[in-house]
Amino acid sequence: MNRHVDIDQDAMEHVSAPIDRVMANIERKWDGNPITTRGVYSGITLEDYHRKPDLFDAPSVSKSILKWMLPAHGGSPKAFWGRWAWNPNHIEQEPSEALDFGKAAHCLLLGDEIFEDGFALRPKEYPDYRTKAAQEWRDAVRKAGKTVVTPDQIERIRRIHADASTNEMVKLGVLNGRVERTICWKDRETGIWLKVRPDAMPNADGVFADLKTAGKFDEDFLERQIFDAGYYLQAAMIRMVCRELGIPFETFVLVYVLNDDVPDTAHVEMSSFAIDRGERAIRWCLNTIRQCLDKNEWPGARPFDGGERPIHMKTWSAERLDTFLDQQDREAA
Repeated sequence: MNRHVDIDQDAMEHVSAPIDRVMANIERKWDGNPITTRGVYSGITLEDYHRKPDLFDAPSVSKSILKWMLPAHGGSPKAFWGRWAWNPNHIEQEPSEALDFGKAAHCLLLGDEIFEDGFALRPKEYPDYRTKAAQEWRDAVRKAGKTVVTPDQIERIRRIHADASTNEMVKLGVLNGRVERTICWKDRETGIWLKVRPDAMPNADGVFADLKTAGKFDEDFLERQIFDAGYYLQAAMIRMVCRELGIPFETFVLVYVLNDDVPDTAHVEMSSFAIDRGERAIRWCLNTIRQCLDKNEWPGARPFDGGERPIHMKTWSAERLDTFLDQQDREAA
């Protein structure tokens, strides 16, 4: 199987001189030491990006962890701190089949890393993990820092790969460019690093693209995903860091591949309004994190103003219950 989507590399050869000049000053390969200089780095593994607490010389955040800070996502400073890699006693997130599938699809479609280095194909003799031998194999793979994928998942990714290769946007090169670079900048107000890792950093324009897997393509579902999965935070953080580094940013495009027996590929551009909201949310998160670090206090959620406001039923539920009780009263009269 090909390691990446076979797309037209010539479509993006018109690399502009301004981008060349910007990247010449800020692009470098990570040397394994804590990062002290803002810029664009290659050579940082996904494992180090998410889990290495001393990747930078100060605390760092990505869009995925900020979701746990925002009350609109059910988060709080306590929920954030308990999961943040900067906290030496943070909990590790349990892997999920959907997340593992998405990681494998990214690896094989984008060619951002060597598959065998980060993934292990589950042997056919272990169709599940009910036996002790299967559990021991799984645990050994996870201990080695690898993600388990099944033969069925690989076959599905192969079909997704074939479909994506025929998509016009993909053929035009929307997923070409510098793949899986870590772009970072230290916020001046809080001293906290912002780190982003777009799937494709454009060579010639300011169109950033990210590959996403989805279970369905109806518009209501995809619109909800913009919030639920925090894609608006991802786009906003990319725009913020690019602005500070002088990297052109025009728009953020989501390239969706359908996780289905019959694959499909689609793309959509993120609205500027959603990205603006993301920037406001990120600024609030950074300021709140700084305050919590300074005070060493990480308060929990405070629904209904910490109990100052009474809780009510949702209108629909109350009306449904009232209708039933009114009917019972009439029948009893």
